[in-house]
Amino acid sequence: MNDERPAPDELAVESAEHFRRMVESVGVKRFSSCMELSTRQVNRMLSGAQPNPVDRLVRCLQSCQADVGDEALGFICQEAGGLFIKDEEPDLDQSAVHAIRECAEAIAAISDGHVTRMAEKQVREAICALTALLRAVREDRFHHSGAPAHDGQQTGPAIITTRAAPATRDGVAAQSA
Repeated sequence: MNDERPAPDELAVESAEHFRRMVESVGVKRFSSCMELSTRQVNRMLSGAQPNPVDRLVRCLQSCQADVGDEALGFICQEAGGLFIKDEEPDLDQSAVHAIRECAEAIAAISDGHVTRMAEKQVREAICALTALLRAVREDRFHHSGAPAHDGQQTGPAIITTRAAPATRDGVAAQSA
């Protein structure tokens, strides 16, 4: 068995830092319990002897088709109380038409007063389309006025979260260990 490991790449370093912060936020013992792992396994992940879940998730997303990865990210963001919005090329006319269509579908889906899982998905898609429209409007303003295109706001894929405090898997607010 060879104990020499290749030098970590930038992704591995960044994912290890995110994983470390996640574990430290609740402590190794509690984190291990929530993940149904032993503390030894989590400590091996922290030391780099074993890949951590953050690194594996990112590599999974990089390994699959983009639309499948986007759906998985949408699910993860929803479970975290947020929303995944893919950053696409801003085209004002296409964004406006797409936003109108998605909003109409969302309104139709909830007009009967029953919000099903499919209706939730259509509302999320409408929010994403409206966000893309706002980005296209900002980009259009930039090209016509020379003003900053992004007004200091985030532009890449985004997670919009409304939850005040992170919750653990069992729904209890996390406390530092």
